[in-house]
Amino acid sequence: MLALGQTVFWDEPMKASLLPFLQNSSPPRPFLFGVHDTDYFGRAHTHAIPHDAYVADGFAMLPHNDGSTRALWASAGEISQLFGCEVFPTREQFRRFGGSLERLAHTMPNGRQALIDQLTEAWGWRGLVTTDPHPRPIAEMPLAKVLPALDALLQWGFEGTLERLANPEQRAYAHSQAEQIRRAVHQRAQAMPNGNLADLYRYLYPDFLRALIGDIPEFVGFTRTSELLRFNTQTAHLPRFRLVDLFVSPATRSLCGNAYNACLAGSEIYTLEQFGEGALPFDLLIPNEGRGTLLLTERYLTVLTPEPKVVRLQEPVESVAQLARVVEQHFGDDCVLVGKAITLISMLAHEFIFVFSERGSPYIARTIAMNRQIQQGGVALSLYPIVRVRYPTWDSLASAECVAFRLPEHLAQAFGQSEICSHEFARRWRPVVEQQRSLLEALARQKRPRDLMRFLAEHEDPAWAQRLEEYEAIQAQLLAIGQQADALRAQAHALYETRRQLKRAYCENPREQKHLVHALHEIKVKIRELNRQRVLLGRTPEVQTLRQQARALETQAEYARARIIRNALLTAEGLPYTNARPASWWFRLLPPQWFQACGQNIQIALETLGG
Repeated sequence: MLALGQTVFWDEPMKASLLPFLQNSSPPRPFLFGVHDTDYFGRAHTHAIPHDAYVADGFAMLPHNDGSTRALWASAGEISQLFGCEVFPTREQFRRFGGSLERLAHTMPNGRQALIDQLTEAWGWRGLVTTDPHPRPIAEMPLAKVLPALDALLQWGFEGTLERLANPEQRAYAHSQAEQIRRAVHQRAQAMPNGNLADLYRYLYPDFLRALIGDIPEFVGFTRTSELLRFNTQTAHLPRFRLVDLFVSPATRSLCGNAYNACLAGSEIYTLEQFGEGALPFDLLIPNEGRGTLLLTERYLTVLTPEPKVVRLQEPVESVAQLARVVEQHFGDDCVLVGKAITLISMLAHEFIFVFSERGSPYIARTIAMNRQIQQGGVALSLYPIVRVRYPTWDSLASAECVAFRLPEHLAQAFGQSEICSHEFARRWRPVVEQQRSLLEALARQKRPRDLMRFLAEHEDPAWAQRLEEYEAIQAQLLAIGQQADALRAQAHALYETRRQLKRAYCENPREQKHLVHALHEIKVKIRELNRQRVLLGRTPEVQTLRQQARALETQAEYARARIIRNALLTAEGLPYTNARPASWWFRLLPPQWFQACGQNIQIALETLGG
C-alpha cells in the first residue's frame, strides 16, 4: 500500500489510522508513506506578489483567492489553521447567489482588486511559493534555503490555531505541542545541513506517526517518488514502468496517446500535441538540470527541462528498456521518470494499492477514463484498486474531552455564537452546513434592494429595519419628485400634440400661416421651459443628496450580502472539506482522544481504476 503527499503538514499522516487494522491481517501488507518529491515546490503564477505578503530569500507566503492569486499552486509548502483550508469562494459563486463583486468594487476606496481579493480569500490557509522563474522540484529544494520561510509558515499556522482555543490550559498544551513540532523540524534540519526539503519530510514522517499512534509497525516503510520512480536499465523492467512501455511501443502508442488526449476533454490540462511532436505524458527529472516533458520521435529524444536536452538517436526507441538505455547513457542512472497528473496513478497502481482520502486527487475520474479507453482498444491493464478513507473528523470531537473553541467569523455567524464546546460543535456541524446552504439559496432570491434589506433585518442585523425605513422614506421623496417630473413631462407631451396639430393646419391653410407661426413659436418656448424645469428638478442639491443616500444604503446592503455569501460558503464548503482532509498536526495540538476516536471510526472503500 502506498500513501503519497508533497508535505507532512497536511492530511497524509492521517492514513496512519489504517495501520491498527492492517496489523491484524496475516500477514500484514507492507505500507509505504512517501514524499511526492518530484513535484515542483510551488508557483505563484501572478504578475506581482501582494505588497503585504511575507517575502524572504526567494520565497513568498501567499493566501489563495479568486483574484490576484487565483492561479497560485502550492505543494510542499502549505498549511491550514484549525478549521481552515484552501477552498475559496469564487466570483461565479457570488454571482450565483446574488452578489455582484464587480458592482461593489467600483464603490470601494481600495479599488476593485483589493475587494475581490478580500472577499474571495480562503480562510486560514497560506501557501509558500518560490519567486524563482525556474522553480525546482521538491527533491532539489535546499533545506537550508527554504527553512526560514517554512518556519514562518509553521508559526503562522500554529499561532492562528492557538487563537481558536479559548481555554488557557488547553491553549498552553497546544502551544507546547506546536513548539515540539518546530523543534523537531530544526533538529532534523541541523542534522542534515546539505539535505533537501524531501529529506526533512521523509524523516519527519516517523515523528508524526509515533505522535498519532505510538509504536510504528514493522510493515511500515518510508520512501519518496524520486526513489520509487528512479529510471535506469536496472529498474525499467518493474511493473511501475509498464504504462511507459505502452506509450512508447509502436503497437500501442497511438491508442494510448488518443486515450490520454480524450480524457482531458473539458479541462485546461495540455494535450500531448501542445507539448510538441512526439510528446509523452511523462516527465524526466535529470539531477541538477530540472524536470521536463519527454518528446520521443524516430530520430530524437528531447527533454523539455528549463534548458531543453536533445539526444540524437542511433535507432528508434520502441520499448521502455530501450528508453532506459538512452536515458542512462546520456543523463546517468539517477534520473526519475514520473507520470503527469493523469498517468502517475496508473503507473504506480501496477504495483501498489494507492491510499487516498475521501476527496484526494481530483484527477482520478480522468485517469479511469483513460484506462478504460486503453482497455477497450484491446490492451489489458493489471491495476490494483485504490483505497478511499473517509474520516469522521468533526463528529469524533464528541468522544474527546470538551475543547472550548473560539470560532472564526464565518463559523461564528453560522453557529450563532463566538465560542462553543467541541461536543456541541460535533453535534451541530452537519445541520449548520445545511442551514448555510439554505441561506445561500434564500439570498439568491432577494432581487430588489428593499427585499434584501428586509432579509438582512430578519437574518443579519435588526438595525437593517431602521435602514429600510430610511431607504423607504428616501424612495418616497424621490417618487414624489419623480411624479412632479412626470407631470411636467405630461404637459410637454400635450404641447407636442398641440404643435403637431398646428403644423398640419399650417400646411393645409396657407392663409392662417402668419398667425400659426406665432402660436408655434409660443408652444416651442413653453416646451423648452417645461423640459428645463423637469431637468432641473432632478439636479437640485436635495435630489442629488437623496440619490446618494439611497445608493449608499444599497451599497451597504450589497456589501452585507457579499459578507454573508462569503461566510456561508466558507462554512458550507469548508467544513465538509476539512472533515474529509484534516491536517494531521491539528490532532497533535488537541486531546489525543480525538485522533483515537477518528481512527476507530474511519470508513474504507475500494475504487477500481478501470483496469
